[in-house]
Amino acid sequence: MKRKQLISRFLLAFVAILILLFLVSPMIAVVGASFSDAGYFEFPPSKLSLHWYKEAFSNREHIKSLAASLKIACTTMIVADVLCIPACFALTKGSRKLVKSVQTLFMAPLFLPAIALGVGLMLWLAKLGIRGNFWTLVLAHVVIVTPYYMRVVGSCLAEFDYGLVDAANSLGATPAKAFLYVTLPQIAPGIIVASMFGFMLSFSELIITLFISSSNMITFPVRVYSSMVTEGLNPMVLAYSTIIIMVVLIISILAEKFAHWSKYF
Repeated sequence: MKRKQLISRFLLAFVAILILLFLVSPMIAVVGASFSDAGYFEFPPSKLSLHWYKEAFSNREHIKSLAASLKIACTTMIVADVLCIPACFALTKGSRKLVKSVQTLFMAPLFLPAIALGVGLMLWLAKLGIRGNFWTLVLAHVVIVTPYYMRVVGSCLAEFDYGLVDAANSLGATPAKAFLYVTLPQIAPGIIVASMFGFMLSFSELIITLFISSSNMITFPVRVYSSMVTEGLNPMVLAYSTIIIMVVLIISILAEKFAHWSKYF
């Protein structure tokens, strides 16, 4: 019996390692190839070099689009916090039938194909005579990240004990103080996780942004995609990708350490 258990555990661990390697191998290839001196994708690199990192930091077009993506992602995160968190509170106070209907509506962007949503937004903006600019991209990205806010923050509020707020009010706390000192500390991990999701989704969004962006506002994913279509894979992109992977990895480690965000997946 013990032998069978050992064999089953070994097989389970072996399969888990294979799946992990399958998921991580593209990132390993990208990071490794970014240190190559060749003018094409080469993994493993025959010669280690920082040439493409120097090219990446000296390319004005890519740096400009990277700054635009960061600006849009940060603004999207802030706007989504302001709009979605109060909406989550409002849903917890509504009737069950109404809440389910509204939640289904908020979750719609998850079920719609990105191309369909992108075409719809493009046609709607064209009918209103609005060109793709910074704020149209921000609002479009808010639509994309809203389901994640509703899911993460909503689950925190569903587990929150509102009796604590009643106790604080009975002891003389104002609604504002009860929110700041009782409610907010309890749901802060969910807000942090939702904000991180919103930032990363906005930063990496390509399909919908491709439909509604203009020549004056080109995000980093659109810039990379356009250059790959016209010029092929530029190893400079691998350097940018490696930097982004490292930043996301650091954010993920910190978010897991302080907010335990894996429980929201």
